[in-house]
Amino acid sequence: PVRIRIGFHGGERLYHGQLDAREQTIVIDSVNAEPTMVVFDDGNRILKSLSFDQPTAWLADQLRHDANLWDRQWAIGQLSQHKTDREAVFALTEAATRDDYYLTRVQAIQALAEFPAATAMGALSDAVKDSSAAVRAAAITAMAKFDGETVAGTAREAFLRDSSYEVRAAALLTLVRADSAHAHDLVSSAIATPSYRDAIQGAAFTAVIQTNDTSVIGLVDAAIGQQEFAAHVLASLGARGNAHALDLITGHLNDTRAAVRRWTVSAFRNSMARIDKVVALQRLKGAVASLTYPDTRRQVTDLIAALEKP
Repeated sequence: PVRIRIGFHGGERLYHGQLDAREQTIVIDSVNAEPTMVVFDDGNRILKSLSFDQPTAWLADQLRHDANLWDRQWAIGQLSQHKTDREAVFALTEAATRDDYYLTRVQAIQALAEFPAATAMGALSDAVKDSSAAVRAAAITAMAKFDGETVAGTAREAFLRDSSYEVRAAALLTLVRADSAHAHDLVSSAIATPSYRDAIQGAAFTAVIQTNDTSVIGLVDAAIGQQEFAAHVLASLGARGNAHALDLITGHLNDTRAAVRRWTVSAFRNSMARIDKVVALQRLKGAVASLTYPDTRRQVTDLIAALEKP
């Protein structure tokens, strides 16, 4: 069974059909007025993907009035393909700033990020003031795709003053891209900034990898006892040719802290080897004989064998 809901000016009607073949046409009779929206599978009860070309006005009306969240997300995806249609832009802007569910607002913001800056920035600037931290973070992240002092200023304000660590972390990544001249100072400050689940420090480490910033290697290495991400940063920089980072991460195979040794082996496997397997193998083979902890020597030996397989 499939339900099809048709909206009209002033009301809606629900129709029932039956899917009983791989290919069929469903005909709905007694439609006496022009529809404002057509919702196939009302309530989203069928496991499916849906390809259903519709006028922009129908999609916009569905986004405004459909109670089903999957249907709203689907409408957003369809509207995102209409980048030159003012009605589509208006519907996405309205959803990004006014929808009653925060995740729908996030999805609309992500769609607007693919539109031209002149179209998207107004909605993104409003969304940065949203009551939901997830929405504010999505808006700040979307702004990273655009240039200009407005982006840098908004991201800087959010990084310094927002009450959410999640938003501040997103703002840091946007700010590093928008204000590259001050990226080093920003990242250095963020590495030393405590936050719940190390959100801000994690964003700083991500920025180091994205920008290949070797000037903060000492700060990264100092944080390796706090979280695993630091080991992966060193491994990534080492794989890209920085000898100091390579020496530091190799040295941590003999770290007195068992957790750091585990993180280091993981960094060789999941970061360094994915960037340059040859460099990872050379370092591991050169270090294995000098490893003092049996558990780490066994892990490294197993990793060398795994990496040597075709």
